[in-house]
Amino acid sequence: MFPIVAHNELAPKVHRMSVKAPLVAQKCKPGQFVILIIDEEGERVPFTVSGWDAETGTVDFVYIEVGKTTNQLGTLKAGDHLAHFVGPLGKPSEVDHYGHVAAVASGYGVAAIVPILKGLKEKENRITTVLQAPDRERCFGQSELERVSDRLILAIGAIGENMSTSATQPVRKLLANLAQSPVDRVILMGSLCLMRVISEMTRPYDIKTMVHLTPLMVDGTGMCGACRLSVKGTNKFACVHGPEFDGHEVDGWEVLMARRCSYADESIFQQGFQCRGCSQW
Repeated sequence: MFPIVAHNELAPKVHRMSVKAPLVAQKCKPGQFVILIIDEEGERVPFTVSGWDAETGTVDFVYIEVGKTTNQLGTLKAGDHLAHFVGPLGKPSEVDHYGHVAAVASGYGVAAIVPILKGLKEKENRITTVLQAPDRERCFGQSELERVSDRLILAIGAIGENMSTSATQPVRKLLANLAQSPVDRVILMGSLCLMRVISEMTRPYDIKTMVHLTPLMVDGTGMCGACRLSVKGTNKFACVHGPEFDGHEVDGWEVLMARRCSYADESIFQQGFQCRGCSQW
């Protein structure tokens, strides 16, 4: 059993949970994920790690209430226990010195991208981060992103100072200003829709663009095949070969998006991250 050390609501239906898992905390690296099972009758669900402390043996992750298991997680409190908590899984993110890194995060990615950006700052990169949220009420993680970024741009559904309605708008401005401020790498963590659109925006400029395909995962160990994708014509699994991939090398985004949406129904509303009514935005 794995005790829940802390459980806080960051925004409506958005929670951060800290779990006591010393063996996991000792080995975690940026970009990896864990799989948990609430009780012996529960389903396996993967979550990208948003923080860990090897000394205290705790591992943190952020989740959004969108279905049965995440709604059940929302009822738990500090002192309760999870039946299983396995990890870290997946390959760590590439963290090195690149120069100017542009990062875009929405949904679960707002918290999950923080360890990656922290690692990049330690490698002396300059980081510009775009935080996308549907509105101010449902915007979270701003202070954490500010600490690991040289510049934070808000895209939270309103027009104002240093703010835009969509992450694509500030990305377009960054690309238009490459002559004065080159971008050496782009990192995306959010919905498949957003990652696909921005990958296509950066493709003509040949800027290495890394996407995190954790939204595809179900089993998390390569057994179910739900996260299967094609990378440069070769079959890969997001859970064991990723979850980080070069977005320009990912083939068949339409297939990935259709498969992801096949797990959603009218009861699942991923609050605010919508594109023409799609629950995955």
